[in-house]
Amino acid sequence: MVSCTTIVVIGGTGHFGGRICRRLAGEPNTQLIVTSRSAASAGKLVTELLALNTDQNIQAATLDQFSPTFEHDLEKLDPDIVIHTAGPYQGQDYRVAEACITCGSHYVDLADGRDFVAGFNQLDERAKQANVLLVSGASTLPGLSSAVVDSLRGDFGQIRSIEISIAPAHQTPRGASTIAAVLSYCGNPFRVLEGGHWNTHFGWQNLRRQHYPDLGWRLSGVCDVPDLSLLPIYVAGVKTVTFHAALEAWWEQLALWAMAWLTRLRVVRSWQRLVPLLHNISERFIHFGSNTGGMHIRISGLDSTGHLKVCNWYLTAGSNHGPEIPCSPALVLVRKLVRNEIMDRGAAACLGLMTLLDFEEEVKDLDISWQLVG
Repeated sequence: MVSCTTIVVIGGTGHFGGRICRRLAGEPNTQLIVTSRSAASAGKLVTELLALNTDQNIQAATLDQFSPTFEHDLEKLDPDIVIHTAGPYQGQDYRVAEACITCGSHYVDLADGRDFVAGFNQLDERAKQANVLLVSGASTLPGLSSAVVDSLRGDFGQIRSIEISIAPAHQTPRGASTIAAVLSYCGNPFRVLEGGHWNTHFGWQNLRRQHYPDLGWRLSGVCDVPDLSLLPIYVAGVKTVTFHAALEAWWEQLALWAMAWLTRLRVVRSWQRLVPLLHNISERFIHFGSNTGGMHIRISGLDSTGHLKVCNWYLTAGSNHGPEIPCSPALVLVRKLVRNEIMDRGAAACLGLMTLLDFEEEVKDLDISWQLVG
């Protein structure tokens, strides 16, 4: 008899959680439990999913990670795998992952908080004792970015620099949690490895123009992401690791730059209270742009003969499929866990667990493509 794997999605009706539930709804030999703080929202999505997947076991449940009874509530669902999509992760603790250790469940999240992902391995020994795998950052960063680096390692004798940027489509819906994450480091200082030295930058400043083959020129600002801490350790000898985000609307980019200065000048301590207002504004102007976004990873260093080598990896996501990219590394890992293809146990960031071929298979039906130049 084929066993059934119970997958619980926390934040299952949210910006990324809903996409993950839709893409997992037809996964064989699984029971999918869509959770939300709102029973009505979870029930509505489950009804939609069952209409398209009539032979699947899909259920709704109410779950709040900040409830004092959360651990007990999660345990009652008896999960084999928990997918944590309820951001923002900046400022969160590890209560969800710790609850998974207690109930003996694997765990995968889409975290983009630098401290959250970089410090996640503190749960490693407890996870190994519980015989479970806990993975943080199974998203664009560092899940996909590290897979690209891994795919190109063999072309270099020594990697010296890794420069990453993301250029989201203007028409892509932005969840409130995404906006909260963006604003969490606006104008705040963080360390960036450049030329072998750790320099201080401020969120959404250090503006530069960047070119994408299918998008043209965009203005970008520096952002605080997990890769800034993880890749200098993951790639031995690297001297520079940077990350920029390039919004399609130049006025949005300049607005964030100005907001960052207000924080640096201590005029505004935090922008978090304005998240609902800014979310509303972004929704009103969402049609003033394209539905195409992209990503660029530039790796430079020395080849096996000691000569300078540069590789540019460009991704293009059309048809507003950009938000599917952060979901894909988590989906790759969950499908592997369902098929018992991952034997690793412990707690770690999403490094070395997904290949670029895995990602290609996951997004093959989406309007997502990439090219390598150099």
